[in-house]
Amino acid sequence: MMAVDPYVTEQAACRASLLVASAGFKPDDWDDLHQEIVLDCLRRTPKFDAERGDWQGFVRGVTRNCATVLVMRERRRAPEILSEDLPTSEAIGDADMLDLLDSRPSPRSVCALDVSLDVRRVIEGLPRHLQLLAEMLGQMPVQDVCRRLGKSRSRVYQMTRQLRDAFVRAGFQPCRPRKSGGAAMKSVSVGGKR
Repeated sequence: MMAVDPYVTEQAACRASLLVASAGFKPDDWDDLHQEIVLDCLRRTPKFDAERGDWQGFVRGVTRNCATVLVMRERRRAPEILSEDLPTSEAIGDADMLDLLDSRPSPRSVCALDVSLDVRRVIEGLPRHLQLLAEMLGQMPVQDVCRRLGKSRSRVYQMTRQLRDAFVRAGFQPCRPRKSGGAAMKSVSVGGKR
């Protein structure tokens, strides 16, 4: 049996605790998460190259990447459906039962669809030049938008503020500052949907 570096187990424990605290894993999953992260690090140990970096940096990078993969796997996993939530096979045919499972929308997709419809409704109510700006800002950086519209950066930012004001009037709220100094928008009870 091979001895595991204490730094590996320490970093795996930190990552497992972070996953339980902030990524939606249950406290009962901690041991499994810790073991999975340690095993991943041990599998990748032969790829460590001292010329490219130090051991601790390697371990931190591997454990961080493994934790990211575990989160993505968890998010992709189909939601758990309890048998009590399904109609009995006597009530509907077996083939219809499978169709029912495939067609159940997840709560995230329903919420995303509602927000998408709300955003579309706000944009369709804007003057044509602001509709065009909203479409372009979703596809390219501000510098390219300025070039395409033939407008100065300050004018494009004025128009962007008009867009933001329209969304605030429609019930969206800025929710967090971005690194660039702007703010993202959060939908709150637009049209009484939430």
